[in-house]
Amino acid sequence: MQKSIAKESRHRLLARRLGVAVMALAALLTLGACRATGGGYLPPGPVLQGQADFGFNITCEVETEKKRAVIRGEITYLDRGPVTIGLKSFPNGIKLHGTVDPFFIELIEPVGVDTTCDEADVLAGIEGIPYARFAGEYRSLDTTIPETERTGRFQVDVHDMGEPPPSLEGDSFNIFLTGGEYGGYDRFGYVEGGNIQVEDA
Repeated sequence: MQKSIAKESRHRLLARRLGVAVMALAALLTLGACRATGGGYLPPGPVLQGQADFGFNITCEVETEKKRAVIRGEITYLDRGPVTIGLKSFPNGIKLHGTVDPFFIELIEPVGVDTTCDEADVLAGIEGIPYARFAGEYRSLDTTIPETERTGRFQVDVHDMGEPPPSLEGDSFNIFLTGGEYGGYDRFGYVEGGNIQVEDA
């Protein structure tokens, strides 16, 4: 009986450690920094002919007492249209608000009063690449869309390329939507009239 209990305890401990590792890996793959903020617009193109305005804010906060780091954020997005997604047409464009899925990275070390996400080595990211990816649930702000079709999922990828000369390509923004009335919408572009900042600490 004691051997059985000991074996079960080892299995539970291993499962717990694997769970923590998977959560940390998910955060690393999802957000390669401690903070990411940005705003601006994507200019009209040959397919999506309307200007797309956006703004987002992603933060990482260390909860010292709970020995964990938490990533949270929000995004607003407005494609002025017209927009066509498959057989659906949105002559006035699409508008939405999104809430980033919170990530809880447990058992971070060291944890002190002034510990930051960077010092806790929670979000190491990819060295030399100022890049962030975040995802969550969006909600359409168009009240003419039925309530049951107003929510879905979003994924956003951003690159912070600093402050290049106007003649060169700079920060980039890509958004992809699944589910809801806007499912299948996908747009990429270089940011104008604003800036993206991806910070390590």
